Amino acid sequence: MRIASHVAALILVTVGTGCVSNELDSTNGFIAPPPDPAHRAVHIETTGCGFAPDRTGSGVAVGDGLVLTVAHLIARADGISATVGEGVGVDTVVIAVDLKLDLALLQLPPNEVPLIEMSSAGTGAEGFIVGAAASGTVPFEVKEVVSLSIEEVLGTERHNRLGYELEASTRRGDSGAGAYDGENRLIGIVFATGEEGESSWITSSAEIEGFLATHRSDRAAIVCDPGESRLDLP
Repeated sequence: MRIASHVAALILVTVGTGCVSNELDSTNGFIAPPPDPAHRAVHIETTGCGFAPDRTGSGVAVGDGLVLTVAHLIARADGISATVGEGVGVDTVVIAVDLKLDLALLQLPPNEVPLIEMSSAGTGAEGFIVGAAASGTVPFEVKEVVSLSIEEVLGTERHNRLGYELEASTRRGDSGAGAYDGENRLIGIVFATGEEGESSWITSSAEIEGFLATHRSDRAAIVCDPGESRLDLP
């Protein structure tokens, strides 16, 4: 998704910190650092639903065999293949979608990726966007912590979400890639790029944590409606 900087209403806000504790190293009692974000990078390829085109994008493996990505990438998909890190592509299914937050959750076969650690960031914080399908690894600096007014995916209503405006050069296809701070903690995922490619916008970890908390493990897979060329959401 691409947006010009004048499209979103950007209002400075304060975002609370949300963290998942690091695991304790049983051999020496020290806290083990989060794994390299490259191991969480997911390359996603979709087969279009009905008359929709095939697409390529990015995602983040968050643990428990789950992949977080943007809803606009998979909203018109019939089949989805995901490749985690240096692995091989596997078929996956959509098990949760929030069109207002532009977030989606995919279920993969069980893997060894641990639960993700998240955090917030402030203006001037630096880090890297990792695993962007079109751009690879991209350095960033947080320009502002903002409230974003964005159209709902596949709709016209506007909704507010918390996020960050980054000074970062991303491109189409990078949506869904994770943005990490200097301690390899996820602060958000990319959902839009400015017209000139000089700014990127990410949905904050606070919104992501709320989305993941509402996910139910027994939720059925969400499937394509070829007549509408989009996912048939409950």
